[in-house]
Amino acid sequence: MTASQSPSLLGRIVSIGAAEQTYRNLAYLFLRFPLGIAYFTLFFTGIVLGIVLLPLLVGVPILIGVLVAADYAGVIEARIADGLLGVDVDWTPTDPSALSVTEYAKTIVATPRNYGLVVYFLAQFVVGVILFIALTTGLIIPLALLVAPLVFWIPGVRYQFLGGDGSMITLGPMEVENSLSTGGFDMVLIDTAPEALVASVVGAVVLLVALHVFNGVASVLGWLAVGLFDAGDQNR
Repeated sequence: MTASQSPSLLGRIVSIGAAEQTYRNLAYLFLRFPLGIAYFTLFFTGIVLGIVLLPLLVGVPILIGVLVAADYAGVIEARIADGLLGVDVDWTPTDPSALSVTEYAKTIVATPRNYGLVVYFLAQFVVGVILFIALTTGLIIPLALLVAPLVFWIPGVRYQFLGGDGSMITLGPMEVENSLSTGGFDMVLIDTAPEALVASVVGAVVLLVALHVFNGVASVLGWLAVGLFDAGDQNR
């Protein structure tokens, strides 16, 4: 491809909205929230229960079970990262069929990668919450602005920004509100076609920026997944 045929900078910036990988990345980031809750519930509950029941010796198999669960959850995470992010990762759990119960338990306990996985899965809760807030804010608001010319005139739709009580977008039953005070700024109310067109352009620009940021975050998480899972498999 010659220099004249190569995509322009503007083309590369705008084309992100049509790229399939962008939506795969968004799906991966959105999954961090429900998976983070599931992982935290499983592993935090298991750790606490295991520690509490240690004096009764019942806690020992529970804690070992937490490590086993992390080992097999690694398979799920590797496949999700491979399928959605397109990174080349693989995870092979310790095979219990090749060992006796005692040897398998000793191997699970003595393998450092399993402890790293538990920390990773617990951290997914925090990552998931942060990403969910960022995704909903970074996508819903610019999308609402983008469609402003189509809906601003509909009864029940209200676009209010920079008012003393904060900003608010009301689209029928859905409301997106920022309660932060804006001090001395006057309220901006979008209720004319020119204002709606300007809001739409602003929404398109913000949306493109948000998509690039989210793609970058997904790339970083993919790089971390490769480092974690590949290093773990090499240290088996």
